[in-house]
Amino acid sequence: MDFGADISLLWITVFVLTGFFAGYIDAIAGGGGMIQVPMLLFSGIAPIHVLASNKVASVVGVLMATIKYAWSKKINYKVVAVAIIPCLIASYIGTKLVMYLSEETIQWMILIAIPIAMLFLFKKSKTIVEVHREKSKKNIILATAPIGFYDGLLGPGTGTYMTISMKKFLQLDYLMATASTKPLNFATNVGSVIAFVLAGKVLWLVAIPMGLANVLGSYVGSHYAIKGGEAFIKKVLVFVLVLMLVGNIIKIVVS
Repeated sequence: MDFGADISLLWITVFVLTGFFAGYIDAIAGGGGMIQVPMLLFSGIAPIHVLASNKVASVVGVLMATIKYAWSKKINYKVVAVAIIPCLIASYIGTKLVMYLSEETIQWMILIAIPIAMLFLFKKSKTIVEVHREKSKKNIILATAPIGFYDGLLGPGTGTYMTISMKKFLQLDYLMATASTKPLNFATNVGSVIAFVLAGKVLWLVAIPMGLANVLGSYVGSHYAIKGGEAFIKKVLVFVLVLMLVGNIIKIVVS
């Protein structure tokens, strides 16, 4: 078990601030990993420890957001109940497949996924007449399982894509879509956390303070999402997608 005892106090402080901001953003629109992972890598921590520590910090933040949204009765449990197993299976298949892809291919796939998400974000929704038909079990699975597959295959922005997909294909408003994404995101992440912990890849001196900050950020973020409603959430979704787009372009150019 690696506690990361050689991490300086300055970096721990940076990780705490990063964790809070990531938790805040993730609770509203997803994409917290796009904030935490680059900062962890910038500190010089080995990539495998970065992924493990980020996942532990993120999963407790997502759990807090799930509890907060559940307490406020914003989660659509029908969607969650139907989607959770297909998402888990799809995530597993995606994880198995990604082992056969090159890093360059993965980077380009992530980059291409972002403008597609933007297109759906700004595409006009279907009329209210179609709402009940859109919530069949088949359509719930079609709207969520591919995102679960993406989570296992690539990962970054899963919560963001799931929220947009639920809004566009299931006709949930952005608040309920965001809320319903959280338990699914939590479930798909638990397996990864268990694997990383058992393998001893988590730097606990990093993961614990960052995770606590993530929890606080998630609490504040979900509070403002509930208060601000659909217009506020859509603005944050746009911010996250632009952040992801810029970050991935820089990564490709630098590499």
